[in-house]
Amino acid sequence: MPTLIPLPGDLEARYRIEAQRAGVSVEEWAARRLEENELLWRIHITAPEEETRELHRLLRRQKSGTLSAAEQERLLVLVETRELQAAQRMEDLGQLARLRGMPVRELMNRLGIRPLSPT
Repeated sequence: MPTLIPLPGDLEARYRIEAQRAGVSVEEWAARRLEENELLWRIHITAPEEETRELHRLLRRQKSGTLSAAEQERLLVLVETRELQAAQRMEDLGQLARLRGMPVRELMNRLGIRPLSPT
């Protein structure tokens, strides 16, 4: 059974106009907007600050050669987690770019996301 979500009059009117311009139903337009919002939310999620500090601390210890075996394991877990998050973010950016009908680079520019420079 579909979920019905009442919209304030001005928002419903705007969705109807935009849906008509796009040649889709207002329900399809609203579903697209909800999907876009979900993707934007996931794209902008950041790692917890404490985890980021821990990652940087472990990287510094690794560079100085003072990393214990347990710390090395933790560092591997944190790096793998970040890599998985980055891959998911790129997938979400690609999906949002397709929904908006634009190249990923253009979307990233509009969102203020800069690619990491190679080190």
